[in-house]
Amino acid sequence: MKKISVIILAIVIVACTASNKNVPDGVEIVPVDVHKVSKDASSFLEKIEIVPLETNDSSIFHKCNKIIYNKSMDMYALYTSDQFVFTFSGNGKYIDNSKRMNGQGPKEYNMVLDINFNPYLKGIDMLNPYGTVYTYSPTFGLLSKRQFKPEFPVDYLMALDSDNYIFNHPFVWTNQEVSFIDLKTQQSVNANYEGTISGNTMSNDCFYRIGEHFYFVPFGVNYYFYQIDAKEKKLTPIIYLDMGDAEVKADGLPGRAVGKRNSSDEEKREITKEATERYLFLKYSSQKLLPVLKFFNNDYVYVYLTTTDRGYGSHFIYNRKIKEGFLVKDGKPFIMYPCFGIVDNVLLSICQPDRISEVVVRKLMAPDEIQKMEQLTEDDNPVIVKYYLKK
Repeated sequence: MKKISVIILAIVIVACTASNKNVPDGVEIVPVDVHKVSKDASSFLEKIEIVPLETNDSSIFHKCNKIIYNKSMDMYALYTSDQFVFTFSGNGKYIDNSKRMNGQGPKEYNMVLDINFNPYLKGIDMLNPYGTVYTYSPTFGLLSKRQFKPEFPVDYLMALDSDNYIFNHPFVWTNQEVSFIDLKTQQSVNANYEGTISGNTMSNDCFYRIGEHFYFVPFGVNYYFYQIDAKEKKLTPIIYLDMGDAEVKADGLPGRAVGKRNSSDEEKREITKEATERYLFLKYSSQKLLPVLKFFNNDYVYVYLTTTDRGYGSHFIYNRKIKEGFLVKDGKPFIMYPCFGIVDNVLLSICQPDRISEVVVRKLMAPDEIQKMEQLTEDDNPVIVKYYLKK
């Protein structure tokens, strides 16, 4: 009888927790335990491999703003702070870079803010914020150049088919809004989402394709993941990160999180000032654990959390099939490097060569992987780290 009572109490507690947070029915709740640190990396990692990106006179790049990987093309694309794109094969072999295509010519691009793979044209989309999508081959031959007239500037993109795209807007222009735009007909539909508490983020992506479905993970402190309905042009919440007592509440925070439609230049300046105030408060004064990197696939959820821009941060990995979470915190059970994506059961990270030995577990590496690591020099290109999760 006592056992039955405990089970009933647990069910009631879970139900009340979900209810108190006003999570919509049908949304998967992921319990993010930020206190229980995993004792051993081998409890959730199967192995670790590294992929050194080829270093030569043409392939050397500097600050990487965004890196993406496409499984079907088996290719990495890196977007740098000087607006160049570099491509590498899945095994790290250098393919090409976009330097010769950066300019004002008819086949050249300028002022690009984002890149994404385009599976329909088998190339790489590059986005100008004022309404141009350039699509290049992996060797940077121009495949397509299409223009449109966005209502507001755009900063992130994803192709939904050969003509239809979804775009994100810089926060100051709208109140949590994305735009669906048909580049052929120029028709545009706006869709809203909710839940943004602050702009604190380390993410360089918000749109994801998993199989035949599309998803949106809002930037900043927002505990919801959304599914994109390309046909109906809407966003539906499907996952909620339940951080329990570690959750950041909007009530009582200084400043603001989001923008406002059709605001004047003066209002935009005030919005930016207020948003910066909240951002800095949460980053330096609140001691709150902030989910600054978030993504998922059909089997796993990954969240990188940090209280400031210093320290190791925390990595929470949730296995959606067995409903079990794992936590790496304060360098325990090892120092894990922040990840940029997941493919199947492999978390992907990119790290400077002189730091690789700090962010791996040698006992989870094969002898040839250790040999590759020991041959790296500080002058080499960054290295892809592949953390294989247990299934």
